[in-house]
Amino acid sequence: MYYDIAFGVISPDDEQITPTRIDELLAEGYFRHARNMASYEMMYFEDQMNGVLPLRCALTPQMFTKSQRKKINQTFRKFNVEITPLNITPKHIQLYKEYRLNRFEEEDKSLIEYFGVNALDELNSLPYNTWQVSFWKENQLIAASFFDVGEKAISSLMAIYDYDYKKDGLGFISMLMEMNWALENNHEFYYPGYTLDLPSCFDYKLRLPNVAFYDWDSKWHDWGTVDLESTKRFKTVLHLERMVNEVNKSCLVKGHTTEEQQFFGSLWHNMFDYTQAVEAPIYGSYPIGQYHQITVIYLPDEGTFLTKPHLFDLKNGIPGEIKTNSPEDIAEFINAYFAHVQLIETRINQAIGDLEHIIDISQIKFDEVAVMGNASRHPNFKWVSCKKGNQQWMIMPFWDEDRQQYFYHPLTFKFMQNRWVSPFGLCTPEMALLKISHYIRQNEEFDNDFFSNQHNHEED
Repeated sequence: MYYDIAFGVISPDDEQITPTRIDELLAEGYFRHARNMASYEMMYFEDQMNGVLPLRCALTPQMFTKSQRKKINQTFRKFNVEITPLNITPKHIQLYKEYRLNRFEEEDKSLIEYFGVNALDELNSLPYNTWQVSFWKENQLIAASFFDVGEKAISSLMAIYDYDYKKDGLGFISMLMEMNWALENNHEFYYPGYTLDLPSCFDYKLRLPNVAFYDWDSKWHDWGTVDLESTKRFKTVLHLERMVNEVNKSCLVKGHTTEEQQFFGSLWHNMFDYTQAVEAPIYGSYPIGQYHQITVIYLPDEGTFLTKPHLFDLKNGIPGEIKTNSPEDIAEFINAYFAHVQLIETRINQAIGDLEHIIDISQIKFDEVAVMGNASRHPNFKWVSCKKGNQQWMIMPFWDEDRQQYFYHPLTFKFMQNRWVSPFGLCTPEMALLKISHYIRQNEEFDNDFFSNQHNHEED
């Protein structure tokens, strides 16, 4: 990982999660995520990267305002409120389904799945002491919320409600109910989850009493002292935008800051090699040609910039990466890569064009011919894909430095083996097509003989 960010996942499969351990994790910025405890300093939410600010409230006897106490009393008079250990009924399941449909216009996740299990009886296998608040109007479930109980702290998980009763504000009131229950049961802290360093739908939590935020440096502070320009996300964007603007003044390629949408999914499952995501949530991007880019990554803990090619590597004397705060050095680095990649791209485009011409005038009538590409295959990052019937070919150009020309490597996909194989090696484009033609004809003759023999055998 290039970019240093607070991120953690604690699974009950790997560690015993006791009520005391839950208190410790909550105090370190963790929150419940399905069956795990997780923490992350940023998140991609509503099409943008956000800084995450975990919240907690100290529970004190006089914490509620007069208005909040009034809302609690009115709610008790209007609804039948039950606070019980987790007891999911069909009505809770239906309410959750309707709530997701109304709020997110989706219903792909069931209430049971939210807790990280696939069946009701699996809830007992989780190490959490989960409770719920249910609001009833006669026999109708109007709203519900869920919270985990630790040793000296509780954490809010989620609230759902009937949209016909949206004006009653039961999502927020359920949090007041949870806080009041926690105080009556001698708990010290209430964790309502988190808010973001940009305006968001989570900001209603800031109306709770005694709100404090976590600074990702093991300290909690009163929300009144928060500086939203001090988050790692804000500092990263600020420094990157300044640097990109400076680099652009003397760089052949004009870059821009961008966000890696797949960063957290890749980080969560440690799959950067598979997703090919940039190993930074926010970075400067300098596109080179159709498939390549140079990335400028701000390292907030070092106060410097890492500049490197993404997914490809040159072996011609240019450094693989540089760390510097000099925009001139970064521009010079990018220009060197740009010149080299442009040369390679000019060569390979000519090679691909020559191959496509040979295919056009050949006697093989492919069902589909397409140019494919992948930066990580540099300098052979483009190839031609050909399909005919149930046969698939990948014809890759390879540059011969000694002869200063491209040769071609045809590979065919063996479906029974689920892999690409090369029945012959490097050759000219004419020879590649001749060998493919011969290979196709042999297979067609084999198929004809096979089906003919099969037919004769059936007649016998």
